[in-house]
Amino acid sequence: MLKNVVCCVPLSWAYVPSLFFRSWCEMQSYGTSVYHMSFVTTQSCYMDIMREELVTAAMKHMPDYILWLDADQTYPRETIEILIEHIDSGKVIVGGITPDKDDGTPLIYDIVHDNPSGIIKRRKVRPDSGMVKVDAMGFGGIMTHPSVFTTLLKPPFFDMKWDTRLKSRPGEDVQFYLRCKEAKIDVYCDTDLPYDHVVVRQIGHKR
Repeated sequence: MLKNVVCCVPLSWAYVPSLFFRSWCEMQSYGTSVYHMSFVTTQSCYMDIMREELVTAAMKHMPDYILWLDADQTYPRETIEILIEHIDSGKVIVGGITPDKDDGTPLIYDIVHDNPSGIIKRRKVRPDSGMVKVDAMGFGGIMTHPSVFTTLLKPPFFDMKWDTRLKSRPGEDVQFYLRCKEAKIDVYCDTDLPYDHVVVRQIGHKR
């Protein structure tokens, strides 16, 4: 029997970029004999609410693996197979490496509570450096074992709480990784698995 991969995609818009859609189709086509791939989504302007709803929706599909995809990224066609191998080897949270939209540097962070500029601090990690244990990274292309949401962490998983010291609300992905760190759940980045960011820019009239 094929393993069941449930892909969770939060959407702020009612449609997705064609590059992402093509990427998703290639992953689905690539894995027809390796895994069964389901697709669940929700739409809201609040990312933490969307991700909480997606956890509930994903668990109804009885997943063997939960894959978090962002619609502004693209992924290699063999992404799911690679991440499944990592999960089967004992890791419960693992993803590929995502570039920053502005400068292309990897979105990998250390969680530093005494950092004056925020809870997270950018960490210098080079692509093609193998498997790296991290505190936090981008949440697109992250595979989680279902046990993360059933036994290892308690809900809410992505709740964006106000940080009185920073006078801000850290993103829902940062909140998730904070909970993982507090629960001593290891997070890994496969730097040999590169993702791309899709950037859409507004073009005005030439006068």
